[in-house]
Amino acid sequence: MRPRAGGEPLAEGVAREAAHWFSLWRSECMTDIQREAWQRWRAAHPDHERAWLHIEAVTARLTGLPASAAMTALQAGSQAGRRRFFKSMAILAMVGGGSAVVATRGDWRAWSADHATAVGERRAWHLPDGTTVLADTDSAFDVRLEPAWRTLVLHRGEILVTTGHDGPGADRPLRVLTPVGHARALGTRLAVRRLPGQARVSVFEGAVALAPRRNAEAGRVLHAGESATFGDDWVADGSAVGTSQPAWARGELAADDMALGDFLAELGRYRRGVLGCDPDVADLRLSGLFPLDDTDRVLQAVVRLLPVRLRMRTPYWVTVVSR
Repeated sequence: MRPRAGGEPLAEGVAREAAHWFSLWRSECMTDIQREAWQRWRAAHPDHERAWLHIEAVTARLTGLPASAAMTALQAGSQAGRRRFFKSMAILAMVGGGSAVVATRGDWRAWSADHATAVGERRAWHLPDGTTVLADTDSAFDVRLEPAWRTLVLHRGEILVTTGHDGPGADRPLRVLTPVGHARALGTRLAVRRLPGQARVSVFEGAVALAPRRNAEAGRVLHAGESATFGDDWVADGSAVGTSQPAWARGELAADDMALGDFLAELGRYRRGVLGCDPDVADLRLSGLFPLDDTDRVLQAVVRLLPVRLRMRTPYWVTVVSR
């Protein structure tokens, strides 16, 4: 179910950002710098303010949260626990209550994840075991440091993982868990991306053991320079990996004779709003490296490279059409 605010649909990225700011604001640990950033966010776009006012209004009267869950979060005594609780309240406000959240459990887990990036954002986290996780645009994951495993639960998007050595006396393997199975790192650097009904793994250093959730016999080991896509009972070979990291980790979108429709679908992950193209230009091909931090510049480059033009209904609704 798509989030709503003030009776109108709301972009998922805006909803997640609003939930983040609300959780920080209500946790009473907001710094002066964060407060200024929050105010700038509210003023940056009308949808931001609409989302914020909606959360304020609805959470003031929101009921139905399990009392035990609320008390556990609030009595935990940690800023992280309080922030997760208030973030949950904000998400409930925008998706229409607890029943909606249950119906969209995957989105719920992604929105309430401990680590997440907004649309167009890339961010790195350094974990206690020395592992570094770089998250791509619109990604979300949780970290579970358990007795037997170090687990990264990937809810959405893509992460680049550089594994660290576990603490003294510990030898817990590290894995990235997805709904279709997991990728176990064997002293490595790997990227894992969630796709509908499947996941894609690329190995840049070391090796990775793939384990489909429903068919362990289909699992296989990937070595540096290899990639594969896997579902819950299958593994399929992917293209070769020729660099030390994916292009997005360098802030670039790499196109090698890519269809324009596929290119715009990928670029749209880094841009707010709707980005599409007419079917009559979708099969045009292009190649090159394009900067992800300036999608407007990329679109202008597409216009120069191909016989197309931009039809802009609003700055957030762009269609590429034939010239």
